[in-house]
Amino acid sequence: MHASDPEVQLYLDRVVSTLREHLGAELVGVYLHGSLAMGGFDPGRSDVDILAVCTGALSPRRRVRLGEVLAAIPRPATGGDLELSLVTTSAVRTPSAAPPFEIHVHTEDEQPVVDGAERPGDEDLVAHFAVARARGKVLFGPEPGELFAAPERASLIRAFLSDMEWARESGAAGWEGHHMPDLASMAYRVLNAARSWRYLETGELGSKVEGAMWVKRVDPDLDLHKILDAALAFQRGDVPDRPDDRAVNAFVDRVEGLLRGAIA
Repeated sequence: MHASDPEVQLYLDRVVSTLREHLGAELVGVYLHGSLAMGGFDPGRSDVDILAVCTGALSPRRRVRLGEVLAAIPRPATGGDLELSLVTTSAVRTPSAAPPFEIHVHTEDEQPVVDGAERPGDEDLVAHFAVARARGKVLFGPEPGELFAAPERASLIRAFLSDMEWARESGAAGWEGHHMPDLASMAYRVLNAARSWRYLETGELGSKVEGAMWVKRVDPDLDLHKILDAALAFQRGDVPDRPDDRAVNAFVDRVEGLLRGAIA
């Protein structure tokens, strides 16, 4: 499925119209990023990832109200939860290890709206900004390259490494919303490692699926291919046999070591 799916396009239109209604001239741009923008979306596994940019900070009342309204928009009948961050132009133009945000909305979570004023920032936004600049799709506003600053390589690698460490430490606990938490955790760790390795070697930012296909091309290890195939099968909505944990950990540890070496 992709953004040309009528149900998805209708949903994206409603998100943009809601942002325009509540922000008016303060809304600068809205950008689709992640798997839906890059052709790797699966309705049972993927989120609808959106970054919205506004001119400046909102009042607490406006932040919360906007988050609630966005979370209440009925999701596409074909599937997919919303993960949206609203940030300011200053945040997207100023390099930071943990960019500040106004609100974060993730409809999969029990508490879907997070007020950015209560958080020091979000290091995941480093990667989100970079992907939006490189591969994002404009839903409203100027081209992303005109708005998002070029990412600092070291900060981006640290963000990848932090996400991989989180996934390892969280394990199944981070995937309690899924019916198959062990497989979900395995697939996320393997595909995220593949995507991170691809960036480290090529400088290209892409989807997790693209990362796995790149690893299969450059590494002839058939045992590694089996791990990648299992992760890709889960991402497509299948239920593969779970690969050996030691092999999964060895691959992820290998990539983590490469990332640490790159920023040492």
